[in-house]
Amino acid sequence: MPRVQLWEIHEQPWCPPAVRDGATDCLNVIAIWGRQYAYIVPKLRYALQQTQARRVIDLCSGGGGPWLQLASRFQSGGELEPLEVLLTDLYPNLAAMQAAVKQSHEQIRYIATPVDATHLDAELEGFRTLFTAFHHFPPTVARAILQDAVNRQQGIGIFEQTSRKPLSILVMLLLPLIALIVVPFVRPFRLSRLFWTYLLPAIPLVLCIDGIVSCLRTYSASEMAELIAGVQGNSYIWDIGRVRSPLSPIGILYTIGYPAALGGDTDAVGTWPRVEAMK
Repeated sequence: MPRVQLWEIHEQPWCPPAVRDGATDCLNVIAIWGRQYAYIVPKLRYALQQTQARRVIDLCSGGGGPWLQLASRFQSGGELEPLEVLLTDLYPNLAAMQAAVKQSHEQIRYIATPVDATHLDAELEGFRTLFTAFHHFPPTVARAILQDAVNRQQGIGIFEQTSRKPLSILVMLLLPLIALIVVPFVRPFRLSRLFWTYLLPAIPLVLCIDGIVSCLRTYSASEMAELIAGVQGNSYIWDIGRVRSPLSPIGILYTIGYPAALGGDTDAVGTWPRVEAMK
């Protein structure tokens, strides 16, 4: 199935903020409840060890992403402690980010102003992560995100829970039903979220349509390798693969890169197929 660059409803300027934020809030709760990214922790921990990063810059955070759950995994990480997580987005969901700060006891912070993933300010140093967001970008922009990380000599981890497979699309068809169950548990509580779910079901509809579109424009492992091959600059170690996800038949496609000068022995975490991009 070829990749197609369609557009998701929640990305459009005319999409009501309550619908956009409601959809990302639901996805955030689903990710936490389903522990969708639990099995990427060893990969991410190893990359943080290699780069000696003490701060994570999470790009395109939406409703906060999975870091509220993942951050606690690193609190007892020995040499990784303390780990600061900074949430950013081009369209920040401030209410969700503020809630994440409170629940994490300020281990998580956020930037309230828009942050462009293709060009981060110099002071935003740290290991960059994107969770279920990289597929939003066409190849030129996607490569620019990778290029900016290489230009600044920062590690980057990209994690996608969608794929261009029929099974993945079928899973997206279940999102409206899941939304009906999840919405009452999303915090902070908002009456507008109930209105856009039960009275006028825009949030379930957006989740379904955008979920299918996300699948159709998700990059495959080979396409990620092609994007990486076009990145110019210092040598990087790139690891591309797929890990299991507790409640998902799709799994998580990951792409992790960091400067080769920081790379050590990958045997510490088992077999890591890796690509060294020398440009």
